[in-house]
Amino acid sequence: MNQNIERLRRELQDKIFDQGFHWKILFIGTSVNGTTDIVSSLSRSLRNLGHHVLDLDTSRHRVLENPLRRQGGMGPVYVSYDKIKQTVDAFEPQVIVCCAGGLTFTEEDAQKLKDRGIVLVGITLSDPDVFPSIRDHQHVFDVHTTNATAAMPMYREAGMHNTVYFPFGIDRGFVTQEIPEDPAFEADVICLGHATNRPDRNEMMVALDRKFDVKTYGRGWEIPDSITVGGQEMVQALKGGKIHVNFPLTRAGFINIKCGVFESAGQGRMVATGRFEEMEQFFTYGEEIIGYEDEEDLSRQIEYYLANPEEYERVAENGFRRIINDHLYEHRWMYLLDILRDLGDGPDVEVGPERLAQIKETLSVSYPRAKKVILSGFYGARNLGDEMILRSISSRLREADPAIQVSVAAESPTRVEAAHGLQAFDRKSHTIAGYQVKSASAVLLGGGGLWHDYTFERGGGLPALFTGGTISMAGFGILPMMGKVLDIPFHVVGLGVGPLTDPYARRTVKFLASQADSIYVRDPESADLLRSLPVDEERLTVGPDSVYAIDLDEVEPQVPDEVRRLREEGYTVVGLNLRPWAQEDMLAVALRVRDALVDLAAQLAERGEKLAVVALPMQAGDRMDRGAIGQVTRRLPKSIPSVFVDRQGELSLAEYLGALEGCHAVLAMRLHAGLIAHRVGVPVVGLCYDPKVYRHFAEVDRVDDGLDLTAASSQISERLRLAVTDGLSERSQELVRDHARDARAALDISVQAVAATPAVPAVYEVPAENEAPVRRRAVPRTDVGAYFQGFTASQQGLDDMKLPGNPHLRAGLQRIDLALESEMPKAGMTISQSGRMELVDRRATSVDLVIHSRWHNPRAIGRVYLEVRIGSKILRQDLAVSGEPIELNFRTSGDGSIPVEVKVSVEADTFKARSWTPATTVGLEITGSRRLASAKEELLIASRGDVRSAG
Repeated sequence: MNQNIERLRRELQDKIFDQGFHWKILFIGTSVNGTTDIVSSLSRSLRNLGHHVLDLDTSRHRVLENPLRRQGGMGPVYVSYDKIKQTVDAFEPQVIVCCAGGLTFTEEDAQKLKDRGIVLVGITLSDPDVFPSIRDHQHVFDVHTTNATAAMPMYREAGMHNTVYFPFGIDRGFVTQEIPEDPAFEADVICLGHATNRPDRNEMMVALDRKFDVKTYGRGWEIPDSITVGGQEMVQALKGGKIHVNFPLTRAGFINIKCGVFESAGQGRMVATGRFEEMEQFFTYGEEIIGYEDEEDLSRQIEYYLANPEEYERVAENGFRRIINDHLYEHRWMYLLDILRDLGDGPDVEVGPERLAQIKETLSVSYPRAKKVILSGFYGARNLGDEMILRSISSRLREADPAIQVSVAAESPTRVEAAHGLQAFDRKSHTIAGYQVKSASAVLLGGGGLWHDYTFERGGGLPALFTGGTISMAGFGILPMMGKVLDIPFHVVGLGVGPLTDPYARRTVKFLASQADSIYVRDPESADLLRSLPVDEERLTVGPDSVYAIDLDEVEPQVPDEVRRLREEGYTVVGLNLRPWAQEDMLAVALRVRDALVDLAAQLAERGEKLAVVALPMQAGDRMDRGAIGQVTRRLPKSIPSVFVDRQGELSLAEYLGALEGCHAVLAMRLHAGLIAHRVGVPVVGLCYDPKVYRHFAEVDRVDDGLDLTAASSQISERLRLAVTDGLSERSQELVRDHARDARAALDISVQAVAATPAVPAVYEVPAENEAPVRRRAVPRTDVGAYFQGFTASQQGLDDMKLPGNPHLRAGLQRIDLALESEMPKAGMTISQSGRMELVDRRATSVDLVIHSRWHNPRAIGRVYLEVRIGSKILRQDLAVSGEPIELNFRTSGDGSIPVEVKVSVEADTFKARSWTPATTVGLEITGSRRLASAKEELLIASRGDVRSAG
């Protein structure tokens, strides 16, 4: 180990790069090769400069249009304005970067973005090879970059005067990451890259292999035992090789500087590359790297440096110094962003005077260096109430401190990023959370009802806090506790507490609350419950629900056409919100609501008026609010029209407010459905299923309108009649305004505490979640109580689908995955995995499982089916019907192994689409188990689908 290199690496860890200005940058692209990919490095280095960056990963966000089916860096691949507009509206970027992959905009879409003052930057990373495919499409950018000097005259000749040279490099996190060396990767000479259809590479490395200890990594190598590496193993391979051979010839025959040069030198190893003039702009041959003319020349130099370790160390150290001083991506970005800031002051880029003035105005705004604050809650789960909480808290944070960049620990990061313009990560992955929290200045938990014991036992109880629980208070407690270990402040915001009847749940809440720097709860009952634990009174604030604090003036309501037509036609419109509730017979509730609406319609008819119903679902999904409301609407007579104005049960806040504008009154179960209606002045009659709903009606002086869920139809119709006739009283409106003021004041106590927290000088390193796992023998998890074993895959009609080693076919101890590999599945095709489920404790057991399948496509219904056999029971479900998870409960006496088969079969020919493989991806996961006193026979219960006995 070179001690000077290690000292320099440690110094780099503490170095803060800052250009003196910080912009809001929307970064669009995807990391094909994971966290060590160039795209990942470029994104991390932007963050390391302190910019406010929102990554829009195109592998998760469906924002691209690829009419020519381009890939491999070829273009054009268009980023659709309509598909990113919601994100752009929320994030309000100053700059949009399209990074690699042939990404561009149509001229029309580019102009729409420019009209908003947004600066457009395109990054090309595969020139000159991809130049012919993109040359006619990159002029839409204000500034475009190429990785190759050879491509610069090509762009000039094509009439493009917006292109600058942006060479490869490496980000500081790649250099400073702590990855242990592995003796298995040690070699005198290595080459990391692919050799498929590259005979020059194979000839060179095979010749060297006859003389030295050589390892090659990638596809297409002729040297035995060559493997493909990524993540941690890639870094270990770089560290393990003494001399790294780099081939400057591109696939299209151009000489080019490759990113591997910087990766190898950045790990303190010697780089040997073909000698060419452009390289001398970056490294000095013989001093910082070595250059070769042919195999004989390279072989001679390798022999010399291996025999002279002091000379080897000198050159490798010099190369490392050159990297950290000149060739980090942080350096590259500072150069490029200087060009952007100084457009018009130099000859690099030609911009018209009107556009130049617009760019100057946009980039004149500089934000404080980004200060990451993590907000954890039930976000991105398609529940509008929770999304309003997120909007309320995040907007108050940004108003209090413009430096704050909210990062959301979410149920669905993709939905949060698209809808809110906030960077998000998977809350349930504690490895990812552990990476994210290291660069955070504070962690917030809330709002909503997260501290209760409804799901405490199902979530794993007290041990779940230490075994990786993902639900209940333990699942939400792990992230802030990781932060407290690192002395990162923890604030609880807008939380509802209770019920807490389980003694271990009470102690868990007491422990979590004791770690919080401040606690804001949404009602006095929650505060009293915390005081009873006890919790320090000084850290406790009581205020209204944080949805009261949302600034509705920032939202432009979008009245649905269907609702506008109903009002124009003279209908009295009642909004209807219902939700599933297992503790009550919801069909009986639906029938009472139906009868109440029929009765109200009759009363209105006596006055010459007519009634219509508008569905107001807050939780998306066919089995959620939409399904509960549908139990009513499909039983209404034709004389009472009803409309669903949502997209499969999902409404944005603007659409919801627009729908409320058209309502004379609302009948609602959910707390936030009633609260937001009252905030816009619409009277609500409540069907109260929880104390929090009763409490809301009391706090706005509408106790008589907070009915029990079992209320008679006559009570419901009478309260609706009065609501329609009388509207919302002045007293209630005044109370709503008071609660809005008090909610903002309570929220601001937490927000100001976060704003006063010093920013962590964040350094973004390579995320650990993508490191290769330590290879060890897998053992069953005893906390789950059941595990899969002995699974094998089989197929029918998929002759081109390789089974052994197929990444779509996985069989672990707790989860089985499979997918059809076909662009146009035909009737008769099947793919299956079969094996057995073993119980850790062989006795009567109830096993909880979940089927994961995110596909939903009405066009494909009746074509592809899923069958899951567990023991003597079979579940059958049309895959296209819904993308919601299917929850299973299997009960068995526990005698012997339980046969399990997961099968996807095609029963009718399909249409051609590349998306069939991800669409038919299915996972069966064991999530928990519990002992039973007895189980006379097997039983399988499913939240969706048809269950029957086998045979």
